[in-house]
Formats: sequence, C-alpha cells, structure tokens
Amino acid sequence: MSAACRPAAVSLDLAGTLLHPHPSVGKTYSRVARGLGHRVAPQELDHRFPMALAALAAPGSHRERWDEVVDRTFGDTLPRSAIGQVQEACWQAFAEPSAWRLASGALAALAQLRFLGLRIGILSNADDRLGPVMETKGITPFVDATCLGESKPSPAAFARMAAALGVQPAEMIHVGDSRREDAEGALASGARAILVGEPRPGDPFPSVRLLSRVPTLVRDALLGKPRGGRLRREARNLLANLRGHPEERGRSTERELGTLDAAIDAAVRRLGVDRPIPEHAISAAWARLLPPAIARRSAPLRILPDGKLLIHCESPVVRAEAAFHAKALLAKVRELPGCRHVVAVGFVSG
Repeated sequence: MSAACRPAAVSLDLAGTLLHPHPSVGKTYSRVARGLGHRVAPQELDHRFPMALAALAAPGSHRERWDEVVDRTFGDTLPRSAIGQVQEACWQAFAEPSAWRLASGALAALAQLRFLGLRIGILSNADDRLGPVMETKGITPFVDATCLGESKPSPAAFARMAAALGVQPAEMIHVGDSRREDAEGALASGARAILVGEPRPGDPFPSVRLLSRVPTLVRDALLGKPRGGRLRREARNLLANLRGHPEERGRSTERELGTLDAAIDAAVRRLGVDRPIPEHAISAAWARLLPPAIARRSAPLRILPDGKLLIHCESPVVRAEAAFHAKALLAKVRELPGCRHVVAVGFVSG
C-alpha cells in the first residue's frame, strides 16, 4: 500500500467478506423451492449460481437484477409458471439473518480497527435487506457509515463512502473479497485496497487469506512501517533501547537522557505517527497477550478514561475463558510501551 497519505478510515465489503450465505446459496434456494413443491438438488444450484451472477449485465433495480439471477440459477429445472413464486421466496429468504453467517474473526477484526482510532464504513453492492442482518449479527455497533446498494467498482461508490466517513478517498482503505469490484475499484478511486483472497503475482494491493489479518496490514499503514532503506539514528537507538542493546554513539547520545516512554513519544512524533501509542502497542502484541485460541476470538475495544482496557469477545464462552487470564493479561499489557496507565481489564461479548 502506498504510504503517501496515512489512513483515517476503513471501508469493508459485506456479502462475501463480513457475511457469507449459510449454509450456501444453493442449499437455501433448494430449501425454498422444496417448500413450494419443487425438488432441485442444492449441488446443482450451487454450481449454477456463480455463472448466473457473472452473466448479470442488464441494468435495473436490485430486485429485478436478483430475479434474473434466480431465474438463471434455476434455469430449466423449474416450470416457467413457478419461477415468479420462487423468485419472491428466494428474495425474502436472504433477508433473514439465519441465511447468513459471520466470517470467522469478523467482529474481532472490526474491534481491532476501531481500537486503532479509525472510522469504519460498510460499502456493498448488496441491497437494504442486509441492514437488519448487520444489526442481528453484531456488526452495526462498530460502523460509522453504511452505503448499501452501491455500484462497485464505480469510483463514485467509493467517493460516496469516503464522504460519508468524512475523509478523502486517499485516506481510506477498502477491504473486500472481489478483485474487480473491491480491490481494483478502490485503487481506481484513489483509495487503497486489501483483498481477502488468494494473491496473484504482480498485484498492486496486498492480499490476506483470513479477515483476521486485515488489522495488522492496516496498523502497518498507520505506523508507516519501513519497507527498505536505513532508519535514522534516533529510530535505530529507540529500537536498541527496546531490545536492550547499546545505542550508537554520536552527538545525539550526549544529550540528557530521558525516560523510555518519553523517547518513544518523541520518536513517534518525529516519524509522523501521532495516534495514541498504547492502542498501537496493545494491537501489535495482542496475539501473545492471551492464549492463541482466545486471542483469535477477541480483540481490544477501547481504553476507558479510568484506565480500564475493554476487550470484545466473540461469545459469552470466550468471555468466560478470557476472564480466567485477566490478571496475567493486565500484567503483560502494563509492560508494553506507554501502557502503565492501564489499571484494569474488562470483557464484553455480543
């Protein structure tokens, strides 16, 4: 990702990125058809659906376009007299939260992005049916702005998302699973992109196979992580201090010594990283602050004014497991740079 402009916001695709059809499009369509007296194998519908979606080219309303997708997906497996009734039932089926599941690690990733101080938006070609689904699945509390029914990869869609978040496109990173609609569309608009999917050689954007890896890439963009070249002496000496190594000698070493936290603060300001240090330190260390199975299903949410670190857990079970490690977690957090003011940890779920 280009480091020309530090990110201030992240937008995410919805269907295919944060949400996935459950148990699959074919199985849901097959269930709907069976309820209307028509038996069609779900495997056949799952095979036909991607081709029907790719063939969709005609303009029209969201309802008209999805009716065409359903028609193409069922094809000659239904009598023509039945297609209208099946289209209506399939349209209603995917308005139900039970037809969708959260992507693994979705809420933890959103919590991490929020913890980094970024504004979060949802930018999706999916229509307004998914608004209530977002609410039911726990996505909405993390979101500052929502643009549903958009026309990605049109640059205008990304411009509207950036405006809704109060940033310029160059200050936004878009995350999605479609190479054309999400990644290439974001780049064409002047935004940055992260593809949740398989990388290809020569891609002008980074790819991750797991949504849980997105906050790490975003944090690197925020921090301006070096990608080659020699660090300045003050940065090298800061790293040496953190690692317990001797500093390089020079005029800078003759100055009066300050505290390590003060050195970190000064170095961060000089490097242009003016976001809160504790959030960055905790986010960077999160994978080793809790047992891996718990860390993957939880994320720091925010530091309250009274010094309590609030942690989001994906479920009450994870919250209960994490609470057993509260004392050790707090001790580890307080050892991180700039985190001595954290005096307690708390856990929330849902």
